[in-house]
Amino acid sequence: MIIFSNLNRGIDYMKKWPLEPLLNPVFKENRVKRALLLGNKILPPFIVFIFFWGFYLGGGFKGVPFLFAIGSNFPVTIACVLFLLLMPVQGYYWFYKRSVTPLNEKQKAFYKDTCKKLEIEPSLNPTMYDLEIVINKGINKLGREFLKQL
Repeated sequence: MIIFSNLNRGIDYMKKWPLEPLLNPVFKENRVKRALLLGNKILPPFIVFIFFWGFYLGGGFKGVPFLFAIGSNFPVTIACVLFLLLMPVQGYYWFYKRSVTPLNEKQKAFYKDTCKKLEIEPSLNPTMYDLEIVINKGINKLGREFLKQL
């Protein structure tokens, strides 16, 4: 399906985006990537906590049978868990939308200049995904100093 391919492209873009401190003032990707990585570590314990909390509120620790304890708070528990599970999906979708965003004039100039230095043929309508590829190649070939031109 198209939704899953879009999310996969967003995940791919996020994974390949370099976490360079020089890119922080110019691009939002560093902040969003760090937030998603932190969320992927923090959300699973919260999901487990929500299940135990729903079990506790249903009286599960006071001797109420498991199915009755979960059943009384099941809709609220599922809604909270779905909300927490969809938070990273929104971040991946944001990365997808960002990857297909066309470059502005200043970014296009930087992209074409870097392509010229790397001896790569620039695309006619570059997107953020193309810029990310050129930035990664530039870091590997030219070092981090070329990012100061941004």
